[in-house]
Amino acid sequence: MATLLIDNLAKTYAPGTPNAVDAVAGVSMRMEDGERVAIVGPSGGGKTTLLMLIAGLLSPTEGTITLGGRDLSGVRPDKRNLAVVFQHDALYPHLSARKHLELSLRSSGVPRRSMPARISTVADRLGIVDCLGRSPGALSGGQRRRVALARAMVRPADLVLLDEPLSGVDDAMSEQIRGGLLEHWAQTPATVLIVTHNERTADQLAGRTLTMQGGKLG
Repeated sequence: MATLLIDNLAKTYAPGTPNAVDAVAGVSMRMEDGERVAIVGPSGGGKTTLLMLIAGLLSPTEGTITLGGRDLSGVRPDKRNLAVVFQHDALYPHLSARKHLELSLRSSGVPRRSMPARISTVADRLGIVDCLGRSPGALSGGQRRRVALARAMVRPADLVLLDEPLSGVDDAMSEQIRGGLLEHWAQTPATVLIVTHNERTADQLAGRTLTMQGGKLG
């Protein structure tokens, strides 16, 4: 876990041209160590762009991102110690669900002897124990979503970024996922930033909610 500090962060596409678009416009915010914050807003409002800037998948036009006292400017995505789930699950088709979780643990330096217990705990909380030996092609959309979330939850990370974590699943599945996430965070506190258009998701998963529209936090 770590404190996140964003100062005057901006992302402009085609700057200096008539087609310039301010996807993120001067965003500043602070998240305390262990806090769960949701950002709610319409599609195209800049929420996913903000996550991609924090994750290092986009470079900001201006502004800074500091995580745990470390300036992330120029830091590669794989060196930021983040757990990220975007709207598209991005699972490797040739790897089983268990292999996805093991890969996540290896990349974060977790000893091999600790992996089975961590995987078992997270898989049980998200109801995917029976899915661990199966590849993504043999899973339903809801199961793939839970595997993607488990891959993020299983690893120790300074910050967890979730983009529409309950998208593409029915109400019953949403309820199961919410319960699993909340149980996990109760036992393993994390600093979590969630972006969603769904106010109910924000209310149930986060302790504080912000709004974003037109690239600006309200």
